[in-house]
Amino acid sequence: MRRWSYWLVLLLAVGVHGQGLIGDVWPKVRDAAHARDFASYYYAAQAAAQDRNPYDTRVLGRLARQDGTRRGVHPFFYPPPYLLTVAWVLPLELSTAYRTWFVLDSLFLLAVLLALIRWLPGPATVLSAALILVTYTPIPDNHWMGQANLPVLALVVGSLGLLQRGHARVAGALMGLAAMMKMSPGLIVLWWLLDPARRRAAWVACGAAIGLSVLALPLVGPDVQAWFYTQVLPGFATGDYNGLTVPITLSGNHSIANLWAQAFPGDGLTAAARWGSRVSTIGLAVGTLAALHRVRDAVWADPIRLACASGALVCWMVLIPAYTYEHHLVFLILPWVAVANAVASRQLPWGCVPVLIGAYGALAWRLGAIRSALRDLDGAAHLALQEAKFLSIAVLGCACLVVALRRPAVAPRAAGPGSDRGPASTAPTGPTDSGPAGGTSTG
Repeated sequence: MRRWSYWLVLLLAVGVHGQGLIGDVWPKVRDAAHARDFASYYYAAQAAAQDRNPYDTRVLGRLARQDGTRRGVHPFFYPPPYLLTVAWVLPLELSTAYRTWFVLDSLFLLAVLLALIRWLPGPATVLSAALILVTYTPIPDNHWMGQANLPVLALVVGSLGLLQRGHARVAGALMGLAAMMKMSPGLIVLWWLLDPARRRAAWVACGAAIGLSVLALPLVGPDVQAWFYTQVLPGFATGDYNGLTVPITLSGNHSIANLWAQAFPGDGLTAAARWGSRVSTIGLAVGTLAALHRVRDAVWADPIRLACASGALVCWMVLIPAYTYEHHLVFLILPWVAVANAVASRQLPWGCVPVLIGAYGALAWRLGAIRSALRDLDGAAHLALQEAKFLSIAVLGCACLVVALRRPAVAPRAAGPGSDRGPASTAPTGPTDSGPAGGTSTG
């Protein structure tokens, strides 16, 4: 009965979430002929199909004006194979494609939650998923903006769960696809490369990225692909997202680069802000990877610790790019479910719960409400509220790291022959590329 009650709560949450989508989000999608951010994907695919450069924003703007849908289009700055995933829009009008994507994106959210429940079964996952469905405002923001974060998250979660169960090739292929939709999952691939037991999956991911680039050649030729890697991609380090004109210091930007840009103001990222951002992000990534490398066997032996280790990397994936908008916060579904399981299994002290509740409340708080509250504040209070979401992401990432790096309790000394060899290890070495060592299972 208790198990069914958890599922009943999730079912009710799905109903509340669906009602919110139909009542609040769908009208915004239905009435937005300009298709918001989705227009960049749509017109990039149309440009590529017409043998034009999808990374030339002027081309995208001309196509939009020819259709009479909008005067200009935001730059397209995703890897070339990404266009394979949106080639289905080619025969459709912009508004039809945008509405179709709204439905597909909702299904990808369902895929994320099902993959998490498959990976971390239990009431903590089911109940935290229900809470997220009902209260986490970045999800509807992601839906109506027409963004592509949820399919990437579904691939990441599915890949990690499969790799822990020993399916290295499939896991690597899925992560390679995720990295070719958005570059940030490459941080997880790098993590795998540093671990000999996960290296096969990492090489499969790299091979999948190359294979997808080859498959994209009929749509995006070698000259255009070279343009992305030599002209567009290097600009990410300076905050130049292929000519994106949105200021980095926008109040809705929650990135590390935003903090440095405020500390050293100027036109875009000044030299001091750029170097500060580089040093801090590289230090954060390298320090986390080095720390996780030291506990890699224990992490991969425990699904909750693995989810938390992955969740920490996902938090840094969200903070490291120059732009961290509200819709990017849907990636944090993974670390939130991970810490919920850590708290339920007492791998995270109960004293952390009030802090985590505050962090979740800040991230779930509607950005529009925060902006309204900022008008009545100034000084330190204004800055604290303005950067509340950044601080909450940092708190969540640190909580995930605490669980991933914790020292396991020492098992009692075994009785009988061989007991003089010392305490038994508390964790198995985890699955190899071909499955659990020796084909045995551990409790």
